[in-house]
Amino acid sequence: MDRGTAGREGDVVTGTGWDADVLRLAIEQFAGAGYRGCRLTGEIDFTSAGPVQATLTAMVLPGGGTVIVDLRRVTFIDSSGLGVLVQAHRSAQEQDTRLVVVASPPVRKLLALTALDTVLETYDELAAAEAAVAAAR
Repeated sequence: MDRGTAGREGDVVTGTGWDADVLRLAIEQFAGAGYRGCRLTGEIDFTSAGPVQATLTAMVLPGGGTVIVDLRRVTFIDSSGLGVLVQAHRSAQEQDTRLVVVASPPVRKLLALTALDTVLETYDELAAAEAAVAAAR
């Protein structure tokens, strides 16, 4: 797929280049004090897992830091999406990077049902995740 060219608005990166009509998912990168992040909107399933994994892999950099994955606008996630989160968590650990997940109610429910909420550092609100990142600095 053509990644396209990203344009910047403040500290939010827009225009991922992924075909959102086909994927039913939008990926938006952003940054804040002490972290880089991505906001996903829509559905994370078999058809969109590849772009999500590519985005998270690119954000997990060697030598530490924090990545916030904002899933508050995700309406559906299947096992492919959960697998991407687990792989991103493992990659982050290997690179000494902290991975923080902000989950929507449907995602939070599935994380609890699969016990991934005990593995992944999860929050209900972005402000709480940002506060946790700030407190650890």
